Amino acid sequence: MIHKKIKGEPLDRVRIAQVALALIDEHGIDQLSMRKLGGVLGVEAMAMYYYFRNKAELLDGILDIVLGEVAARLTPEGTPLERVRRTFDALRTIAIVHPHAFLSMVSRRFRTQPSLQFYEQLLQLFHEAGLTPQQSACYYRLMANFTVGAGIAEVGSRARQPDAAPIILENFNQPETFPRITAVAPHLRVTELDAIYQSGMNILFAALSAELAKAATD
Repeated sequence: MIHKKIKGEPLDRVRIAQVALALIDEHGIDQLSMRKLGGVLGVEAMAMYYYFRNKAELLDGILDIVLGEVAARLTPEGTPLERVRRTFDALRTIAIVHPHAFLSMVSRRFRTQPSLQFYEQLLQLFHEAGLTPQQSACYYRLMANFTVGAGIAEVGSRARQPDAAPIILENFNQPETFPRITAVAPHLRVTELDAIYQSGMNILFAALSAELAKAATD
């Protein structure tokens, strides 16, 4: 839990965004405001407009913090495609570690220098793997869309939203009324989400590897 006020450290973009992320983790995105953030930091809300002109810019700053956490999980060993896979695996963990923030972050575009740098390094791995710019765009979008969908499933299935209702599908059993849901539900439980995600990524990477192999023999 965040202390009511955090004082003593210099104010800057990174510190403000870190505290904002902690507030979102604890209370949800709807409860984030410059006034509440200023209260935690022990400053007037107007002081933060020197660093972020509006809430949208603050969300971009929070995305930078989250992408920094993702980058910190990555290691340099392995082939370019292995490193691409680890990058998307790490991006998916945002939904588990920062579920409230994840739902807002998926709508953000790369606008800041740190986020553009992250994007550039990921596309560089596609390039090193032998993909053309067109293939890089296609497979980046496919993998990003799939990872975002998997992340949303994580947030919803784990019911980590402030207004989340009980998860009725976790132990669903109404075979007479909903036979197909009853049959499938056990395979969609939280305990199965990782296997489903890994299976989907296996399909995408198998298709990519086959396309690269075909291009090499043409």
